[in-house]
Amino acid sequence: MQKSKTLNPLPYADFRSDTATAPTPDIYAAMMKSSLGDDVYNEDESVKTLERYVATLCGHEAALYCASGTMTNQLAQRVHLSNPPQSAIVDIRSHVYNYEAGGISFHSQATPCPIMPSNGRYLTVEDIAPRLVFDVDVHYAPTRVVSLENTLNGTIMPIEEIARIRQLTLEHGIKLHLDGARLWHASIATGISMKEYCSHFDTVSLCLSKGIGAPIGSILVGSTTTIKKARHFRLVFGGAWRQAGFLAEGALWCIKTIWPTMENTHRQARWLERAFRQVGCHITNPVDTNMIWIDTSDAGFTVEELMAELAKERIKISGSGNSARIVLHYQISNEMVEKFIEVLRKMASTPCMKISVDLTRTSMREQPSSIYESDDEASPRRLTTGRPDELLRSGSCDGVSTPMPNKAVFDEGETPLRRNSVDSSNAKERCLFDETRDQQKVSPSTDQTKRSPRRPLPNSFSSPSSLSRTGKSRPISAYEPVLVGASLLDDTDDQERGYQGRVKESHDPMARRAQSLDLAGVIEERAAYEKALERPQAADTKKMNKLQYRLAHNPASKALKRASVRIARWSSLLSRE
Repeated sequence: MQKSKTLNPLPYADFRSDTATAPTPDIYAAMMKSSLGDDVYNEDESVKTLERYVATLCGHEAALYCASGTMTNQLAQRVHLSNPPQSAIVDIRSHVYNYEAGGISFHSQATPCPIMPSNGRYLTVEDIAPRLVFDVDVHYAPTRVVSLENTLNGTIMPIEEIARIRQLTLEHGIKLHLDGARLWHASIATGISMKEYCSHFDTVSLCLSKGIGAPIGSILVGSTTTIKKARHFRLVFGGAWRQAGFLAEGALWCIKTIWPTMENTHRQARWLERAFRQVGCHITNPVDTNMIWIDTSDAGFTVEELMAELAKERIKISGSGNSARIVLHYQISNEMVEKFIEVLRKMASTPCMKISVDLTRTSMREQPSSIYESDDEASPRRLTTGRPDELLRSGSCDGVSTPMPNKAVFDEGETPLRRNSVDSSNAKERCLFDETRDQQKVSPSTDQTKRSPRRPLPNSFSSPSSLSRTGKSRPISAYEPVLVGASLLDDTDDQERGYQGRVKESHDPMARRAQSLDLAGVIEERAAYEKALERPQAADTKKMNKLQYRLAHNPASKALKRASVRIARWSSLLSRE
């Protein structure tokens, strides 16, 4: 792009807003030619000249010069909203709704009805028509005004949609107001004259300090009756001023001189937009004019980091986190745009590998666990859902590191997986196992530190009931068959053989009755026995889980992991370029 001579009298380039322009010597020279009349008496020729010029430019009968865009917007609302109860339809993102301190409710005693455009860019007839309120039901405030904004967030509203909304408001006798603070940009970008844009509205507010570059001021255009009433309300608001000619003269010079340069500003915005895209930033709004809305989530840096690097080149931006708004104006030179792009490319080519030394030197016991938590790093795996056969195939059953759900599973060859018949609410966490260990038995004499993990019972019949001839209950093997009406013969060497009792068929109904009566007691004793066996293993599991958690959340290892992820990300970006 061709080099340009800077017009910026400030020692830095301000990309925060187009209201950040500073008066130049040429503007001061124009202000020196102003009249010295009193605007309250409507006797200042410079102010009257400015108002006539803008009214003619916009195709309206009269205009009113005020101190700010908030004042001109609120004056227009107050003129149109003169008979409560009443309501005004606004875009939910608009300036008149969000950034004017609730002025519609305070000054005009009206209810604002915000609407989010269905297309995400601008309001349409389909958005507005269903929300119009008429004088039918006394429970609702009738719609008296529809307020639009062009441009909004730098996006141009199509004039075809403006014409459709105008037709809708005329049919129902509703006033249509435009916050045209940056309508100057829309006119330059589309080639549509200000007169054609403004012809669809009852009132239009035009800012003279945004983009146009005047030191102060905004102007309201409308019919003669409307402007006369607005002038009265301006005094009520405390906005009447006396010798304002020097401000009006500077604003008129800016309209004639700076407005035509906006085409170059739009070209700079598109130039900078391409640079943002190249470094991985997302553009969250269409760049139709002089604004760029960015999201740096995928670019590898935050807005604060970008601000710090730009400050070294005497460039100012605003934003926080991963979101920012970049605004260009006539005092941004091509050289400053090039410096901005150089900073972007420098940040994109340098991986951010920042490791906190203090953090790595501090023990885990001295830091809260929340310090080390992040979105991309989870705590140690803990499976709570999922099909058991999928977990088994994926190798997730690795004992301590991945505790399993409270549902043990037994896989018997090609048969479907079956669940333990023991109540799962009383069951402890158990690991999956394979069939090669099915025949291992658990004995009270087995060393608890060397025993194999407890296995569940098959679904056929899993009750561990048995009775000895002495009437005492004892646990039996998990896979020993128990038949209805069967009795167990007590052997003197049952303890040595792991309680492998022999089953003997019995046809005595009394014997079957005795076995069924003692079944509940046997199950309770068996549960108490298994609980006692599990205590050492549960303690070991708890210790191992705690150790693994500390290892996984070690600050040095986490910092190394983050650095490796960033290196991989930047490597892919560089290879793509």
